[in-house]
Amino acid sequence: MKKTIQTLVLTLLIATSLGWLPVSPGTSVGGGAHANQPPHPSASDSVSSLPMARPFIALTDYTSVNTTSQEYVRFKNWVDRAVFQNNPGYAYTSADAVIMYAITGNAAYITHAITAAEALVVEAEGAIAQGQTPPVSADSYLEAWWYIEQIALAYDYGYDRLTPQQRTRWTSYMQQTVYNIWNPASAAWGGNPHPWTGWAINDAGNNYFFGHVKTTMYVALALESQVWIDFLRTNKFPLITSYYADIPGGGTREGTGYGTAIGSLFDDFRLWKASTGENLAALTPHTQETLDYWIHATVPTLDRFAPIGDQSRVSNPEIFDYQRNLMLNGVALSAGTPQASRGVWWLEQIDLQQNSQGFTLRPTLLTVADSAVAPTALAYHATGTGDFFARSSWNEDALWMAVKAGPLDQSHAHSDQGSFTLSKGDWLTVTSNIWSHSGLQGNLYGDFNTAVHNVLRFTRNGTVINQNNSVSSLTHSTQNGVTTVAATLTNAYSSNASAVQSWTRQFTFNAQNQTLRVVDACQVAANVSTVFQVHVPLQPVQESNGSIRAGNLVIVPGAGTTVAIVSMPTVDADFLRGWRIDITKSNGCSYDVLLAVQSPPTLTEHSYLPMVLR
Repeated sequence: MKKTIQTLVLTLLIATSLGWLPVSPGTSVGGGAHANQPPHPSASDSVSSLPMARPFIALTDYTSVNTTSQEYVRFKNWVDRAVFQNNPGYAYTSADAVIMYAITGNAAYITHAITAAEALVVEAEGAIAQGQTPPVSADSYLEAWWYIEQIALAYDYGYDRLTPQQRTRWTSYMQQTVYNIWNPASAAWGGNPHPWTGWAINDAGNNYFFGHVKTTMYVALALESQVWIDFLRTNKFPLITSYYADIPGGGTREGTGYGTAIGSLFDDFRLWKASTGENLAALTPHTQETLDYWIHATVPTLDRFAPIGDQSRVSNPEIFDYQRNLMLNGVALSAGTPQASRGVWWLEQIDLQQNSQGFTLRPTLLTVADSAVAPTALAYHATGTGDFFARSSWNEDALWMAVKAGPLDQSHAHSDQGSFTLSKGDWLTVTSNIWSHSGLQGNLYGDFNTAVHNVLRFTRNGTVINQNNSVSSLTHSTQNGVTTVAATLTNAYSSNASAVQSWTRQFTFNAQNQTLRVVDACQVAANVSTVFQVHVPLQPVQESNGSIRAGNLVIVPGAGTTVAIVSMPTVDADFLRGWRIDITKSNGCSYDVLLAVQSPPTLTEHSYLPMVLR
């Protein structure tokens, strides 16, 4: 790649003034398993050079937009509100003004962006002068990309409009930000040490990591920095590639809340591909498979999705702009594939037909080249995340099921190994986390752990035994419209192996009969008791035949069981609604529970103990 003498000299001068020199290519920055691996294979044999002149950050994915389209008009109005009316909307970023400059050539946009970027740098310099950390470092540099994107784009597209002093100051700030991200122990501002934890700098599955990579990409491209380009190719791109090669089926292990941030990684891929020609998304099937993952994770009414893990925006998992943008980026990266065609179908069919917020409009400028093709598969197993989805049809009135059994290794993941969810028109049974205020109930570190999911709850001497980081497994088969799922879940309790010695769970999903049968078998220590949990949105009532009805869901708890009903708001004020049905047995550790939609099955072979309300 071309490296001008002026840029190299400037980099060295700034590095010297800051008391550090950028690391040499191949040198570890922040450590990790891939820190000293050779350059990424694709870096030398398939990468196009950067342009010979600025801008180096390519915005061609956006500039090819049809300027008569509704998407462009909405985006332009959003930006013009900030540029010409001095009335920016919520979460506005001047990076959008640079895109408008690239599309129109109107100097007012780049002038606005330069002014905004200068203000960000001045704000940071003020904090640094007082020995404080600038806003870019807040929350473990989570949103550093938001600040640096604005500065880098204004620097690259407005380079000739900047004074030499501005270039020096902006470069210094961008360089120090990236250095601090990857060197947490030696992070500094203004010569003053400001170390931080280094959260997720080597965890390619964590949403923080996506932003760290984006920040570095912008700095590497804007400054035409071979040092940071080599760092990405040598240290971070191999980490991304190897990690997602081990996530077959797409999705993320953070779930569908925080895991929606995978769309940010797809945005990283697009940025790098447009600017360098290097297609990171093509190195694994993960991007394409994530399109199918989200299609199957969406319930038949096409307005909500499986609530897996912590829910970050709202607790109730309604399809929002973030999910649309994830799919728009994924479709753009997967053009010409069957997955892209199914992704276009999803975009055309979901209830949310256009983004609702101005700050999310940018991806709507992307060109969708593929034609919509409806999915046909009724079951989908994402083995890398352990998520399994099945439905009776692709009609809106279909019965839909989700089961969880796989790796558990992310902080935003939940203690939900062995859990199930049912939906038909609305939630029939689902984690009570979606009715919590926080959206965080049920993770490994929360107060309620397994108590908010449709799992077996194991209790030892009155204390709930929590699940732990582990890998559970799942197999499935479908015959004559009946899908059978067998989950081996013993490992989820490996930290308490003497208490929970084994646990398997079999699901039989009968599409024609509209039923789900759940059969548990387990072995536990003598002082361990079990509870079969079913969480429902409506208050359950006991029928005369012993079954339990909650709205359109009928639950047959099986022989020799006792049933208790728990109102979740009485458990904790964080829960706004919801009920939990606790099914227990006086002895043994096996359950055979049938869940049916609307009408109960024949119950002649069952006997029941009384229902207890509490």
